[in-house]
Amino acid sequence: MRLPVPVPRTTLACVDCQLPGLALRALRLSMAQCEFPSVKFFTDAGKIALEPGERIELVPVARIASAGEYSRFVLKELARHVATDFVQIVQWDGYVINGAAWTGEFQDYDYIGARWWFRQAPANVGNGGFSLRSRRLLEALQDPAIGVDLPEDNAICLEYRALLESRYGIRIAPAALADRYAFEGTPPTLREFGFHRLFNFPLLYAEAELAEVLGQIPDAEFCTDVSVSLVQRLSELGRTKEALRYAGRLRQAPERYARLPPESRADLERFMREAAP
Repeated sequence: MRLPVPVPRTTLACVDCQLPGLALRALRLSMAQCEFPSVKFFTDAGKIALEPGERIELVPVARIASAGEYSRFVLKELARHVATDFVQIVQWDGYVINGAAWTGEFQDYDYIGARWWFRQAPANVGNGGFSLRSRRLLEALQDPAIGVDLPEDNAICLEYRALLESRYGIRIAPAALADRYAFEGTPPTLREFGFHRLFNFPLLYAEAELAEVLGQIPDAEFCTDVSVSLVQRLSELGRTKEALRYAGRLRQAPERYARLPPESRADLERFMREAAP
């Protein structure tokens, strides 16, 4: 049995008020891979059941019910809860999968996340959903010139990057190191330290385990554009039966389904027509 890899000077943190059960799962999976000096779960859920002796500190917060509220918390509130030199942020759909990939090189920078496959260098490292940040960065983000109107990773890695670099000496990791750290939309080796996004779950889980995880998501929460990408990924992998099942499930939340981008709905409907037995 391989022992968890020590990750020094780092708090493992998750902020989640919408899918706390799956968020707790992400923390536990990360802890099975790595040993962190501190683990904190920020949530408004009052009945989180921890195992006896489990080293997770529950930190009650006011309900965070939107992406905007999440970004505001991470940009402006997280600093006062982190005493270590770094914080490793995980989400219910992004966590550590390979502790052996940990290297101290990740801590040579103030921010590292998966490479954005849709952006050009040097502005192609971002993805806050699974990211390592220095306390120096958390403190720099308190600058009043840094607003909270953008997604937090866009704020750090795009909008306010020049300010953070020039005023505070913040360093964002290069793409080559980011590719060793995590994957989101780039082709993975599955030897990366971690990952982010639901559409990557089929790369990690077979049918039964995937169904067990997705069964914990309410239909309204499941019905997103990311889940359309999940269906596409399953289809690409030849897992057509599962793809059809989850495509059908997307339509179980008609109000949310109607708000999906028209092109996403068109792609989904076309797939269902062509793949149906």
